[in-house]
Amino acid sequence: MAPGSASTAAMLRDYLQQHPSVKLHVPEDADFRSIKECCILKPEAQPFAIAHPQSAEDVQALVRFCVHNDVDFVVRAGGHDTTGRSQVHDALTIDMRAFNSVIVDRASLTVRVGGGALHRDVSAELQKYGLVTPVGSIGSVGYTGWATLGGYGPFSPRLGPGVDQIISVQLVNPKGELIEAGEELLTGIRGGGGIFGIIVETTIKAFPLKEIVAGLLVVDPTDLAADWQAFATAYQSWRDDENDALPAELYIQPFGIPFPGAGNVFALGLTWTGSDHDEANRWINKVADALATGTGRPPIIKQAAPTSVFDYAEQNEKMLTYGVYGRVYPLNFRAYTAKTAAILARYNLSIPGSECGISIHSLRSPPANKSSVFGTRVDHNMLEVIALAKDRDAAEGPVAQWAEACIKELREMDPDNFMESTYVSLGSDADSDYRKIYGSQYERLVSLKTKYDPDNVFKFAVPKIASSK
Repeated sequence: MAPGSASTAAMLRDYLQQHPSVKLHVPEDADFRSIKECCILKPEAQPFAIAHPQSAEDVQALVRFCVHNDVDFVVRAGGHDTTGRSQVHDALTIDMRAFNSVIVDRASLTVRVGGGALHRDVSAELQKYGLVTPVGSIGSVGYTGWATLGGYGPFSPRLGPGVDQIISVQLVNPKGELIEAGEELLTGIRGGGGIFGIIVETTIKAFPLKEIVAGLLVVDPTDLAADWQAFATAYQSWRDDENDALPAELYIQPFGIPFPGAGNVFALGLTWTGSDHDEANRWINKVADALATGTGRPPIIKQAAPTSVFDYAEQNEKMLTYGVYGRVYPLNFRAYTAKTAAILARYNLSIPGSECGISIHSLRSPPANKSSVFGTRVDHNMLEVIALAKDRDAAEGPVAQWAEACIKELREMDPDNFMESTYVSLGSDADSDYRKIYGSQYERLVSLKTKYDPDNVFKFAVPKIASSK
């Protein structure tokens, strides 16, 4: 496979006369820039064309064209890859956003999700039936990429990560065939994502639930070190105490963020994914009281209210700036130690811009799943150091330096607490060690790649794992 050009685009346009439903855009088109735009901007990564297939047959035709003509291609949906890996220079972008169908089967509690559906599409349709499925916290994220590569989010403690919701997958393989993944291939997709083909539909689990409770606590930033330490102490006590353990329904997401009118603050996003809202409020009060006791200062903001999953994700969407420079740096750690809390507090204080921040997800007691290659099935926290800016020079200069220094100091100052693995969805090709990320599942994943994509047709999919052929 090789880069394409304007002549390749002309050849593709001629070929697509046999497939008129495919919408093709080239750089000369007035709307090309807006169609190309992703969450992370990479102006230097200019596709020679963007194709919008409307059916599985269209996807098959595009894959066959690329394979037959030795043309590089990459697949995108939500465009949220935090290092811009869905943008490849001189490749064909196969944009799956027309595949946004969400078909609910209330009787079997299953959902068929199109390969380009976003979290908001999935949640909006499910709420019509009083159902939910694990999703992330931002509505514009593509569901398929999120789920197949792991899928952290507020439902993880109670229902498991996104990867464990996958029942079946339809995909277009390297030969351009539309197939139903068998159990062996499905195991690789659960954690290996789109490295075996272009996923056109995924069937997932659904669960009865009409509303969640979403809350926010923001602490007076007078002493960020005390804020982080108070949380770390309380959180670890709840994790370690069998009689006062965090309920599976409660998801706590710490943030270090710039907050209007208050400067850089420590905050907690609290999400309750059960039906007992009285218990939700009791725990939200309990967390707020622990912060107040530990810091000597009550939260300056304390709010919680029932909401739909759709509205929750749309509200969080307001915190996101789509179309910025930079990247996110991930790091997994085991526990909120005093050293880790102190370092996070210092970098919380020095957040260099309004698009930057610290966010921490958790995967508590993840269930074993032999039918998945997702590698990090131990209790852990997943740190995101968000290093983004509207200005490219800032993103590549002081913002990146701040984030890299934070990661370096955490690894050096509390080495036993930080894991070798990181989250595949958030890393970059340069700093992702897939042997460490997948651990004992790595050789299994390579073996599956060798069997199902021996010629590495899907070489730009994440993770970038080649066959051993």
